[in-house]
Amino acid sequence: MILTDEFKIDKTQSLESSYIENELSKFDIKPLRWAIVDVTDTQYVLTVSYEKI
Repeated sequence: MILTDEFKIDKTQSLESSYIENELSKFDIKPLRWAIVDVTDTQYVLTVSYEKI
């Protein structure tokens, strides 16, 4: 089943797609597509479409 949800991950000094994908893997998901939709002082807010494992 493919789902779309919002996730928040901690902000880093240098933004790398591998960092985001590693952080998303901690939620036990397999991301198909993701986008940063907001940035706060401490977090990135992402909308993620993923296949539920």
